[in-house]
Parts: sequence; structure tokens; C-alpha cells
Amino acid sequence: MKLEIENISLNIDGNLIIDNLNLNICEQEIISIIGPSASGKSSLLRIIAGFENVNSGRVKINGVIVDDRSKVVEPQNRQVGIIFQDLALFPHLNCEDNILFGISKHTPAEKFKRLNRLSNLLDISGILKSFPHEISGGQQQRIAIARALAPKPEILLLDEPFSALDEKLKETLMSDVKKLLQEEKITTIVITHNIKEAFEISDKIAFLDDKKIIQYDTAYNLYHKPLTKEIANFCGIGSFINGKVIDANHVQTKLGQFFGNTSQFTIGSNVKVMIRPDDIIHDDNSTQSAKVIEKSFHGSDFLYKLELSDGERVFCYTPSHHNHALNEVIGIKPVIDHLIIFN
Repeated sequence: MKLEIENISLNIDGNLIIDNLNLNICEQEIISIIGPSASGKSSLLRIIAGFENVNSGRVKINGVIVDDRSKVVEPQNRQVGIIFQDLALFPHLNCEDNILFGISKHTPAEKFKRLNRLSNLLDISGILKSFPHEISGGQQQRIAIARALAPKPEILLLDEPFSALDEKLKETLMSDVKKLLQEEKITTIVITHNIKEAFEISDKIAFLDDKKIIQYDTAYNLYHKPLTKEIANFCGIGSFINGKVIDANHVQTKLGQFFGNTSQFTIGSNVKVMIRPDDIIHDDNSTQSAKVIEKSFHGSDFLYKLELSDGERVFCYTPSHHNHALNEVIGIKPVIDHLIIFN
């Protein structure tokens, strides 16, 4: 189902929460909404679900207006499922009854068929007779997802769905949920503060800040072609070094001259060039060098923080068999495929 959000604003008790926000989500897409705290992410989810009503603009689901001040479709009539961070499972019902709660009016045969499908897809058949307090956090998450999917919503909203899980459990659950959403052909919106989660589960990502969507793009473009410094910093480790624009396609830095589109800057202007850890390659044969001032072991690799000869600092991922000591000078080679520059 397609979701269209056009120029919406939300004002709560005199506070502007969302300001002239636009977002179009295609049918069956999985998108994540990221951004700093208090940027309006959860409020946007509540508007889509129907728990908050816009002050201006309109929300359309499959071409039908569900909120534009003159018309408001109630939450229960929007075919939208939602899972909040606290899951809100009914403690007095076992897992099976929790899942079936939203389809209580279906026939026994329909309920059995739906329960059986979701149980198999989410691997929860063995805990259906258990109560929420008797199962793990990851299992509770699966039950909450099954309950939200039982009525076959056209749109599913997930608010920080994986935040309480450890990394290994999170990765397994995210993989299973993504497959499930694709099989069920459900348009899905995930709110998360974790950029790794957003990268792994999403077809596209919307960065929300200053009460509106600043960039709506693929994970690849948010990482390699961020529109603002805030997005660049949010989407991964990086550092900024000084540069000077030489012409419409080159910028000069301490690491050398890099090629890219610099046409938006005047020749001779000073800029900041973003350097990602994957832009710096450790190379013992290189004529360029930098000093190791910090190191972090990640198992398969080290993350080194390096200091250049002028005091500027960059990061570098290096395979873990390159175990260098602090204050050691190592050879480096910059490989800048995506030139990211800001004022």
C-alpha cells in the first residue's frame, strides 16, 4: 500500500513538532526514519497510525485521504499495524491468545490458518501456550510482531522494535522480520536511532531533523552522499579535514588532491572534506604516513585514529593482523571515491 504525506505540520500545546513535512513511500517498501532525539520521529508514526491529527497538510493511504483536518479516518479503520517499543503484550493472555486478539471475529479455520503461518515464519510454535513473562525478550518481540501482522495490515509501523535486544539476537530477528515483511508484501516504516539497523533492514532511509525530512535516500547515498554534516556524522564514523577548492572538480588537502564535484564552491574557497575510515588504506609502501594515536580492536579489524603531520586526524579500518602500537607511524594511502565537502 502506498503512503503519501504532503506538507504536514503538527502542533502540540503550542509547540511545533513537525513542520511542512513531506514523505512518499511506495508499495511494499521497507523504510527507516532516523534522526536525533526529539526530532519528531515517534510523532510522525503516531500521525500515520491516526493517534495524532495534523494541523495542516494531508496524509493519504493508497490515494485515499485519512487526515487533512476536514476528514479524519479513525486508527482502527486505516489498516495500519503498530508495535511500540514497550511491546504492550497482554500479560493475562498466553502468546497464542495475544496473537489472535486482533482477529477475534474471524472464523476458527481462518484464525488457525493465520496463526499457523505466522508461527512457522517467526519460529514461535513452541511458545504459543506460554505467557509473556515466561519467555525471553527476543521471543516477546516475535509475538508482538505476529500479533501486529495477524490482521494483515497494509502498513506496519515499528517504533524502536529491536532496541532491547543483544546484537546477535537482533541480527537474527531483523533478518527473519525482513523476510517475513517481504513475503507478506507489507509496506513498513521503522523508527530507529541505530544506523546499523536502518542500513540492514531498509530499502530507503529518511533523515528527520529540524521538524522535517532533510534527506530521503538509499542507505548507500546517505553514507556516501550525505546532504549535511549532521547526516554525515549520524550515518557513520568520519572526520573532517581542511581543503581548498582548486577548480570545478578538484580540492587540495593535506592528504593530496581529490577529484569530485566542487562546482557549488568558488575557486579558492576553504572547505571541510569528510574522510571515512574506509577512505584510508593502510599501505606500508606508501610515501604518506600518519601516527597511531588511538586503536580499537573489532576482531576482524582494528579501527585506528591517526594523526597527520599538521595535527589533523582521520580514522582507518585495517585488518587485525596489522597490529600497530600507539605512537607508531604507519604508511597510508587515501582512496576517495566519493568526495564529501561542506562549508
